[in-house]
Amino acid sequence: MKTKVIVLSEDAKTSPSRLFRFLNSLDYDIKVKETCFGAYIEGEDEVVDKIANMVRNLEKNKIFCKDRGFPIWDKRRCRAFRKGGPREGFHQLEAEQKALELISKGLEEVEKGEELNIEEIDSKYNSILEKDKKLDINKFKEIADRL
Repeated sequence: MKTKVIVLSEDAKTSPSRLFRFLNSLDYDIKVKETCFGAYIEGEDEVVDKIANMVRNLEKNKIFCKDRGFPIWDKRRCRAFRKGGPREGFHQLEAEQKALELISKGLEEVEKGEELNIEEIDSKYNSILEKDKKLDINKFKEIADRL
């Protein structure tokens, strides 16, 4: 048995509920659990790998998959059995999902044969990570003067 995490990039057109309906419409013996970031799928190794490839091809470079170390509804990880709160690793997954939009754009540029501008990627990534920080007054004035 294998469990995979399917994570949607924030700029993906597919929603978690749409992904869930698609996975349940497939004629495979799998368990599916919808999550806020995508879904979990569980089943025989070969079947889960095959479905993961199918799902990734729905929106190339916008849907990402990785193996999960615990089955769906595992009492050690499931919030229903642990009396709430975020599960271990949730905050890491949340941070990874924020970076997926940039990874997606980078993959698209590579496929087009364009050269990556690392400084631009760094500045966009850092702006995502620093979005909760206050804007420096001088930077604000500089932006306002350009308008």
